[in-house]
Amino acid sequence: MKTSFVTLDTPESLQVVRDIADEVWPKTFAPILPPEQIPYMMRMMYAPEVMERELREGYHFAALIVDDVPSGYVSWSPYHGDTAKLHKVYLLTSCHGKGFGRLMLDYVSDVCRAAGFKRLRLNVNKHNERAIAVYRKNGFETVESVKNDIGGGFYMDDYVMEKRLG
Repeated sequence: MKTSFVTLDTPESLQVVRDIADEVWPKTFAPILPPEQIPYMMRMMYAPEVMERELREGYHFAALIVDDVPSGYVSWSPYHGDTAKLHKVYLLTSCHGKGFGRLMLDYVSDVCRAAGFKRLRLNVNKHNERAIAVYRKNGFETVESVKNDIGGGFYMDDYVMEKRLG
């Protein structure tokens, strides 16, 4: 399989992320979030105006292309000092178990390391056991537990994980 990463740096190019999110997000979170929280969070994170603001604020987006098909995406930004924040990393379920998750995490780690960051940080839902296992396998360790009110009566109940980029 031929793989590559494409930088998404225009408002129009971000539609690739929204298309993948529309497929991945409901499948990923239906077992662990209340049904009404999924569309709420989709609007909160993937509305065009939200993503365009993130671009302006220095967020980076990239799509994983597998055999000419957009199959996953990542988003990251500077966070604090020598730490970058991995905001989003999602992969089509048809691509799970094929090493693409590791490829995506390696890509973000390499890009952040090249930009001078020493650590990569992320939040993951405490009940997303598959993702937690993938992150641990790829060098991330849990550094704290947080519960953030995101409005609408909803919370993000997450582990914060971090990886040294060394």
